[in-house]
Amino acid sequence: MKTKKQKISKSQYLTGIQCPKALWYYRYRRDLASEISESQQFIFDIGHEVGELAQKHFKGGIEIKEEYYEIDKAIKSTKRAVRQGAKIIFEATASSRDGVYSRIDILKKVRGSDRWDMIEVKSSTGIKEYHIDDMAVQKYAFTNAGYKIRKSILMHLNKHYERFGELDLKELFDLEDCTNLVNNKMEEVKKNVKDLIKVVNKRKEPAVDIGNHCTSPFSCDYMSHCWAHIPDYSVYDIFSGKKLNDLLSENILNISDIPNNFKATSRQQIEINSQKNKRIYKDKKKIKEFLNSLKYPLYYLDYETINPAIPLFDNTSPYQQIPFQFSLHVQKKKDGELKHVEFLHTGQDDPRPALIESLLKNCGNKGSVVVYNKGFESRINYMLGQDFPRFIDKLKEINNRMIDIMTPFKTRFLYHPKMEGSASLKNVLPAFVPQMSYDKLEIQDGGTASILYLSCIKNIVSEEDKNKIYNDLSDYCKQDTLAEVKLLEVLYKNG
Repeated sequence: MKTKKQKISKSQYLTGIQCPKALWYYRYRRDLASEISESQQFIFDIGHEVGELAQKHFKGGIEIKEEYYEIDKAIKSTKRAVRQGAKIIFEATASSRDGVYSRIDILKKVRGSDRWDMIEVKSSTGIKEYHIDDMAVQKYAFTNAGYKIRKSILMHLNKHYERFGELDLKELFDLEDCTNLVNNKMEEVKKNVKDLIKVVNKRKEPAVDIGNHCTSPFSCDYMSHCWAHIPDYSVYDIFSGKKLNDLLSENILNISDIPNNFKATSRQQIEINSQKNKRIYKDKKKIKEFLNSLKYPLYYLDYETINPAIPLFDNTSPYQQIPFQFSLHVQKKKDGELKHVEFLHTGQDDPRPALIESLLKNCGNKGSVVVYNKGFESRINYMLGQDFPRFIDKLKEINNRMIDIMTPFKTRFLYHPKMEGSASLKNVLPAFVPQMSYDKLEIQDGGTASILYLSCIKNIVSEEDKNKIYNDLSDYCKQDTLAEVKLLEVLYKNG
């Protein structure tokens, strides 16, 4: 009995051109995939939200409603809609004869002709290379199924759009004609489809080494399997390019195995020596210079933000960072008592005006404002000043007083082997202050904080859950500024 030839979907095609082994695993070993994280699910949800709004941009469209696995039914429903004279079809589906099938977000009939424009919706604010691959395989499937495609259009969010009142869908989206870019990919698609169909019709996984393709353009779902032999902290965390390849060619993965005469930058050498010797590196002179830049009283500050794809408030744009919470520990003198101040907006209106007023009230007008990653907090203040000009001068003053406590760790003035090459607060804190951990907190990272806060202001959780989330947010943000306090104590001890 002849085995039925396998087909691939558009998403499988995109997986396959990133890594054929990942495509094969998807078809035959999905058990090896990592579970979908909360942040990944959040990204999927954003895509659905943007897609639904995009459909509202086009009046009178009909939707092909078959499930994603009901391909043959969806193809028949699409053909039926065309025969019945539909001018706009959402989720139209077609398959090429050589085995690739695809859906198109919006298929729009060209007036007075038998041609169609295909419109792909993305939640990004611009064109990316993989978007062109996406649209190219769509066009390939549809043209080979007999559809006459005139234009390939990418519909994405307009980063310059500012909301005032109700959403203006015409202004919210940009439509960019990518026809020429897509057409230039068609021969490449034909070859790729042929190669990938061979992959899924074989019972043996293809031989593909790990490399940069594992994370570009997306982190692969099978990295935990393919990278299982790589130490958690390895040469991949220190080197790249030729230097990395030189080490790999000698089968060197562990940092402890790097030859002593291997050429490295001073920063890389600090990391290597510290790892090999299991010793803390310190540059007392540089640490003291940093400490001397501090001026008491100190205001240890940390923000939590949301950056919704679809603007929620007036005078905001897609993906704009909106601070909704801050924690502030105030210390008048070295080793002095700490006073904690916090702000958390629990209403559904714009949190920024009240946040700014509370910040200015509690940040004083002299003394250093201590943050971890100055680039983030200073940018938030700059944007607040742009959107609320009456506060701009005072927010600038806070930025002028800002000191980044990440600097000594990032520049390796002070380095602990347990940092494992990272100056992230979540790496530095447990290295130097092991008794202080985020592990016992309900919220352990800023991404989760943002997702949970959005669930509250969008009313998709109960009042009881909201109250718990607000308490958890308070604990998390307070921990961040207390961590800054403790790390400054570490610097004093080592300076």
